[in-house]
Amino acid sequence: MLAASLIAATALFGQCKGFTKRNCLPELAPYLSNGQLNAAQFTPGENAQVSINFNKGISYRLIVCADPYLEDLNYQLTNSSGIVFKSDTLQDSHSSADLKVNQTGPLNLSIKVPEKENATGIVRSGCVTILIGFKED
Repeated sequence: MLAASLIAATALFGQCKGFTKRNCLPELAPYLSNGQLNAAQFTPGENAQVSINFNKGISYRLIVCADPYLEDLNYQLTNSSGIVFKSDTLQDSHSSADLKVNQTGPLNLSIKVPEKENATGIVRSGCVTILIGFKED
């Protein structure tokens, strides 16, 4: 049973990795990738939070990219005091923001996928990817 779960999780991650390469990675240019791939399968109604470290003096590009099925996904980038650096709702299944921070430290990225009416009862999921690119000024 555990082996089947691990194989299924690996297959889903592989699907998200391919989705990311095809649909999200091209948006990062001319910024360099930080080398981390944050991707997961989401279903409508799910939420997640990720802490991302940013350094003063570096320009960043944040990309949130999702399967079109997860329309109206909302994300918010805040500091520990709750100050909002960026808030957006995905349109055309991706959003990008260029930003620069005044001090080194972590920022929190919250992702919310709204509930969706489901007449069939079949649970469908889609990939959500977070990419961070950087360039020194």
